[in-house]
Amino acid sequence: MSKRRSFLGPLILIPVLLSCLFGAAVYYAAYVYTPAEDRGYSSPYLKKIDSEFVNTRGFTIHYTRSGNGPPVILVHGAAAWLYSYRNNASQLSRRFTVYALDMPGHGYTRPILKNPSYDFDMMSDVLLEFMNTMGIDKADIVGHSSGGAWVLHFAYRNPGKVKKLVLIDANGLDVPVSLTFKLFRYPVIGELFSKFFTTEDVKTGLEDAFFDTTLVTDEMIDEVKAPLTYLENRRAQYLSIRNQDLKMTEDEMPHI
Repeated sequence: MSKRRSFLGPLILIPVLLSCLFGAAVYYAAYVYTPAEDRGYSSPYLKKIDSEFVNTRGFTIHYTRSGNGPPVILVHGAAAWLYSYRNNASQLSRRFTVYALDMPGHGYTRPILKNPSYDFDMMSDVLLEFMNTMGIDKADIVGHSSGGAWVLHFAYRNPGKVKKLVLIDANGLDVPVSLTFKLFRYPVIGELFSKFFTTEDVKTGLEDAFFDTTLVTDEMIDEVKAPLTYLENRRAQYLSIRNQDLKMTEDEMPHI
């Protein structure tokens, strides 16, 4: 009996050790491992336009300005940047002064603030600071997808800054979301998703957004993917999903 027990003892420990090793590997991948940033990518779109940077208290905001006339501000959605409006800005600039900016945690905007929350209040505050810094007293504001929820909250908090509010396929209602978005809400899982997405994942996400999927080109995929690889932008993807409560914007809608 003693020999049998001495033999079984190490066998019992093996699953425990394997579980510990697996847990340590997952923790390392989620919280220690830092994937490479695609800083070597040279955006063809940015070579065609003039873009600039301006500092708010928490971020160095990347933006474009074009045209003359009443101001219009274009706000992109989650996992995107001002590239989303590349075809709209040139047309709108015939009648308006068009501002398109990379919101915090997106595109080529850089954080100054340590550990931003990326909640609705923070996104609203940054947009207000951007307008004040650029000397924009009041503007027509356009929000696409998650950007629609950001500008909804902004309009609720700053009604005097908004002339017209334009929502394009906007978030804002507290309705069931896709499984991927749900999983981003959970610690470890969201961090892993943000670190290990692939070019194929970006392609699939873009094709889901287009009726005519032939419009999704290799150049478009590269333009969207490159800034998503930046460490702070990866972090912003799961934090924004965790910290932005759409019940808030749904409750605010009747008051806008």
